[in-house]
Amino acid sequence: MTKLVFLDLNGTLVSPVLVERLDDFHILPGVPAALAKLSQAGFRCPVVTVQSRIAKGYFTEAEFGRWFDNLAAQMMQAGARLEGPYVCPHRYRDLCACKKPNTTLYERAARDLALPLPGAFVIGDTADDIEAARRLGGVGCLVRPDAGERPTAGRARAASFEGRDVAEAVAWILSRPAA
Repeated sequence: MTKLVFLDLNGTLVSPVLVERLDDFHILPGVPAALAKLSQAGFRCPVVTVQSRIAKGYFTEAEFGRWFDNLAAQMMQAGARLEGPYVCPHRYRDLCACKKPNTTLYERAARDLALPLPGAFVIGDTADDIEAARRLGGVGCLVRPDAGERPTAGRARAASFEGRDVAEAVAWILSRPAA
């Protein structure tokens, strides 16, 4: 089994989903401790994210990179190691090869880390995250803090796991045989 867990960012590790300033993001409760468990178990955790606000001019790719470095440093203090980020900076309406559910960024991360894609986990909060997992031969874990408010729809039904948050997804991953 591969020791690779791809992580979505907005709505999965941080909130809110859409921001005008990077300082508006905050780490969701339980995320650092959950990711520390993955790191301690030998999993590599690249972050794959669509940041359309870059194309819209809210912040630059360089500013996002510095913000992510700070996030990764905060996670490291908790014992969690993040890889990346692997960023699609394009608007949702623009055609590009890197936007989810395309697997371009996942493939790049796997190459950079010299780890196989089949069997990799993807933790995210959208149907596109789950579809990307399916396309790369991985295991989709859908996390939705508001899962009780709306039914799972469409491609998200293909998730192998569905729960409230990253901590639940990590517990499920670590409970699997050979984890």
